[in-house]
Parts: sequence; C-alpha cells; structure tokens
Amino acid sequence: MNRRTFLASTAAATAAAFLPGTAQAAKPYGGHRMGCQSYSFRSFSFEDAIGELKKTGLNNLEVFSGHMPPASEHENFAATKKMVDASGINVLSFGVENFTKDEEASRVKFDFAKAMGIEVLTANPMKNAFNSLDKLTQEYGIAIAIHNHGPGAKYDGVMDTLEVVKDMNPLIGACVDTGHVIRSGEKPHEVLEALGDRVISMHLKDWVHGEEEQILGEGDMDLIEVAKVLKKINFAGPLMLEFELFDKNPAPGIIKGLENWQKAIDAVG
Repeated sequence: MNRRTFLASTAAATAAAFLPGTAQAAKPYGGHRMGCQSYSFRSFSFEDAIGELKKTGLNNLEVFSGHMPPASEHENFAATKKMVDASGINVLSFGVENFTKDEEASRVKFDFAKAMGIEVLTANPMKNAFNSLDKLTQEYGIAIAIHNHGPGAKYDGVMDTLEVVKDMNPLIGACVDTGHVIRSGEKPHEVLEALGDRVISMHLKDWVHGEEEQILGEGDMDLIEVAKVLKKINFAGPLMLEFELFDKNPAPGIIKGLENWQKAIDAVG
C-alpha cells in the first residue's frame, strides 16, 4: 500500500463541518479533512476541548498526550474512548510523540492508535528509531509523520526530514508545521513542494519570522501559495489548524483563521 492510497482510503465523505454563518460549499476547505490540534485547547479538559472544537464548526481532531495518554491499557482509556465515540468527532492523528529504538515502547503507542482508529502518529523520533518504525508502520498500517519543531530541534529544516525518510517505506513522512517552518527561516509552500508525497499530515499555523505566532492568514505565510502546493501534490492527509494564542478562549482566533484559509482555497479553485 502506498501513502497516497493509504490516506485516500481513510478520507471521510466530507472534509469538515461548515463554519457557522458561512455559505455552504460543495467541498469546504478544498475537500481536505480540516481539524484542530487539541493543544490549541490545552487549558480545557478533554471533554471541554471537544466542546471548544465544535464551536469552530470542525469535527476532526489531533489529540496530544495532555488530553489522553497514548496507551490502550491506561485505566481511563475505555471511558475516554466511549466519550470520544459519543461526541461524533474523528480523532485522525495523535502527537507529538517521542520514539526511540525501544520497539516494545513504540508498539504500545501503535496499539493505542489502532484501538482508537487513529491513522497518523505525529512524531519526534530519535535517529535510532527508524528500523523499528519502518517495521511497525507496515505491520499496523499506521503512518509516522515527523514533526519539525523550529530552530534547535532534531528536525528543523526540510532537509533534516528528507534525509531520514528517503529510504523508508511510504508510511513514514512528514507532519509539516507551517509556523515552525517560518520560525526556521523557510517558506511553507517551498517546504511542502520539496517534500511532495512525503507530506502525510500538517499543522497549519502562522507566524511572523523573528517575532511571534499570529492568527492564520495574518503572519508571514502565503496561504494561496500553500493551497496551490497542496493541490499540486494531491495532499490527502489530516490538516490540523493549531493555534497556541489565547489558550483560555482560542475559538474566535481559530474561526477567523479558518475563514482566511477558506478564502485562499476559494482563490485557488
């Protein structure tokens, strides 16, 4: 199974719920499975975070470990999964998680992802983790998406990721965090094009280089160029807006960012 087939086969019938108050389009967000990274709602309990997500009109989520430990044997797993299932949201991805050469420790996270129906583990792997990750991704059919985390991180510039994935199977690729791309002095659309079909998932975030995060569409990122490249590379993975500002009330900033993103998608057509 190649990456494109894998991602396309798990796509929802519609990409996301419509934003409140906007005209319905045939394919909101260009047909992408638009969601949020739950770190945007880190000041809320997981149950309340889901409520905040629904305020944005979205129903897809990437969860971070502060909301749900990545272990299906955890004592709260069954109750949390029941709550998620009842909420009607889709947990498409999880992370960012560290991985080492310890295959059994990694397997715990893959077992968790399988039990939750998660398709992508967003990752910050050690270089010695890739032999086991190559094996586990193929065994479970669950992708590993390497997250760039800005200056000083293991995976800072685009070449850091390209170098480690070049000999890996198609389920090992990148989660491109566009905000951290800007922090690292690169341009998101150029990074996406360089990675091509190694782009498994994304954290859609805006930033002003050398300064701080902004509402999506109000920083240095060229949304139209990003939308063009996603169309060019036939991106089919989870597309998670992450907004770390105003953690006590992030929904208004997220909604404004989604409106800006929809305008860019519409401009590209």
